[in-house]
Parts: sequence; C-alpha cells; structure tokens
Amino acid sequence: MPTYRSFEYTHNDELPPGHTNEVRTPAALVEEYLTTYSDPGDTVLDIFAGYGTTLCVAERLDRVPFGVELESDRVAYIREHLDTPDHVRQGDVLELDASWFPACECCFTSPPFMEQSDTRNPFQNYAGESTYADYLDDIEAAFDRLGAVVGSGGHVLIDIVNMTYEGRVTPLAWDVADRVSNVFHFVGEDVITWQSDDRTDHNGTYGYGYDHSYVLVFQQTGA
Repeated sequence: MPTYRSFEYTHNDELPPGHTNEVRTPAALVEEYLTTYSDPGDTVLDIFAGYGTTLCVAERLDRVPFGVELESDRVAYIREHLDTPDHVRQGDVLELDASWFPACECCFTSPPFMEQSDTRNPFQNYAGESTYADYLDDIEAAFDRLGAVVGSGGHVLIDIVNMTYEGRVTPLAWDVADRVSNVFHFVGEDVITWQSDDRTDHNGTYGYGYDHSYVLVFQQTGA
C-alpha cells in the first residue's frame, strides 16, 4: 500500500459567515481513507467533528456516520447537512462514553492542533489555559475513551501536521503518534502532499509551515 499520496487542496462546501478561515480537512483526503479502511454499511466516527466533513463524506459513501463536537454552532451546521442529524452529539470528547455510539469500524478525525509555546486550550476551542504537556495528556485521554468504541480490527486515522512558529518546530504529528500508540497499535504514517494554485500566500499546508501533512494509521487490537 502506498505511503505517499497527493490531493488537490479544495473544499466544495461553504461555511457560515465568520467561519470562512477555519482549517478543515479536504473531503478528497477523507474519501480516500474511508474507501481504503471501511466498507459500505460500516459505522464511521469522528470524535472532533468540526464542520462535519468526515460525516458527510461517510454518508455519501454509504457508511453510517456518527460524531461528537464541542461547539453547538458547528453541531447545528453538521446536522443541517446530514440525513442522520441525530447521529451528531454536542459534547466534550474528554467525557466520551461508549454508550454514546455503536461500535465503529473506522474513526477518521483531526484533533485541534497546538504549537508548543501556545497557552490556550485547544480542547476548549482555544479558550481557557493549557500547556503543550497538558494537551498531549488530553490527546491520550481522548483516544483512550475512543478505544471503548472502536471494534476489534477497526482503524483509527488521524489527519495531523508538524508545525513551525517563529523558527521553532513543534513535532506535533510525532508527539500525537507517540501518545495515541499507547492506546492503539501504530501501523504507520502516510505522507500527504497538496496541489493547489491558490495557496501561494499560505505558510505551508494548513498554514503551519510545511507543504505536506500526515495521516497516522492505527488499528484496534485490544477490543
């Protein structure tokens, strides 16, 4: 299976006013990985649902989407775009309980990113205070809760980047891989490059310094 893939960086759907600069995973990436790691009829979960890209792609591919999202306005937006709006739960992923969702075969998600010198809390939509060490603890705690939902043999796919800021590198992808591998078996990482004519003014992929990102691939072996 190839570990290097390239996609066009584009979005087909418009976000609500005031949200147009939000970082989102392109649908083409989600489609590629859901097609590879799930089958029609499978349950697909996104524990950081955001604006629902994973859920909408899953539904279009005849998967059964479920998601959890902290922000109520984003939950409302997702529900407007799904045929199964009741499958989206407003809540804190750090409180995720196995009773919230049926067992899933695949989770494709992208957690909120954090740069090492930031003091905001990504798990509260960058409100409140946190440290990078606390953030990594929260990452592991969130995926540990996910472990009760992913069925045996199921896959967890994480869209993530490394970051640069003021000349300092935050190896976010590697740190997240290290912490999540305490919960799931780490299969490996795929390098993702992006093709787009309109991203010349951006500081790398997603605006974080590099012209590539990663999909980390994990598998549930302990359920």
